[in-house]
Amino acid sequence: MIALRERTRVESFGERLRGLRLSRGLSCAQLAHRVGVTEGAIRQMESGQTKMASFVIGLRLAKELGTDAWYLANGVPDDPEAQAGGADAISLRVTALEQQISALRDERSR
Repeated sequence: MIALRERTRVESFGERLRGLRLSRGLSCAQLAHRVGVTEGAIRQMESGQTKMASFVIGLRLAKELGTDAWYLANGVPDDPEAQAGGADAISLRVTALEQQISALRDERSR
């Protein structure tokens, strides 16, 4: 008998963005103004119409939302060891991304 693996739902970029924005008490318009995009752009990112912000906008969003860009983009908190660099830190990041990709593939195949 094949054991069923528990599936963990991965929070999307848009869900993370919306949650962070709401936890900071910001409206879409306020956040948009602070990062230099339109309110519609924020709404599109949150709704999933835009899967990911551009690099520069992502950095601005992370700064305004008081989080690191790595967490905003991937949902994995940045590891202080990773900030120091090194092959082990990169390996940990790659592993975390591979796990997220695998979870997303599993979710899509349902």
